Amino acid sequence: MCSVSRQSEAIEIFIKIRPADIAYFNFTIDAYEGLSSVRTMDGKKGLIKILIPISFVEDVKKLLQAIKEEIGFLEIVEADNAA
Repeated sequence: MCSVSRQSEAIEIFIKIRPADIAYFNFTIDAYEGLSSVRTMDGKKGLIKILIPISFVEDVKKLLQAIKEEIGFLEIVEADNAA
């Protein structure tokens, strides 16, 4: 689930991937400078949070779909924590 942070005007997406894929995922996202920010919440469980500026949401969702087809991951449903 996505939540919008009113303070930063960004969307948060939580995903779960294989821990072995975290570095690859981070490097892939980082290659698109400024598109989004990735934070590893729990490396052992493969839980990642992606912060996406509202203006880039559609671009990032397309990128995530391409990555999902390559390495697979599960989008985590979280309670809405909008500020």
